[in-house]
Amino acid sequence: MGLKWVYEEYFFKFKKLYLKKNSKIENKIISDACEAIIGAIFLDQGIKVVEKFILDLWKEHINNTTQTKIDSKTRLQEYSLKKFKKLPIYKLIDNSGPRHKPIFKIEVKIKNSKATIGKGFSKKDAEQNAATQLLKNINLI
Repeated sequence: MGLKWVYEEYFFKFKKLYLKKNSKIENKIISDACEAIIGAIFLDQGIKVVEKFILDLWKEHINNTTQTKIDSKTRLQEYSLKKFKKLPIYKLIDNSGPRHKPIFKIEVKIKNSKATIGKGFSKKDAEQNAATQLLKNINLI
């Protein structure tokens, strides 16, 4: 039983079960499940096994990719670490709206910059929006 079998057995069965219950599956749920499998393999087997697992499953897709999209939060983190050797600081400023549809306001700051605020229906979206705005403010996008 190889790692590819584990992935196919659990990941694809999970997707099929979920699709039966819900007519539309969110990519986020699938990516989180995939990330959990890869993380578990890394913790259990180490980096070399994980690398082989990833390349076995996605080598064709990786080779055919013409561009890599880096989200704003990752881009800001890479910039801040490279330039200042410090991570951006995210802070929850406000959480308003009804419980079923909250609106989050998140502030982000890096060294030598003004704090920037982003809004979103999840903390993650608000952080992305704040990072995008900060990158615009410092002329990186």
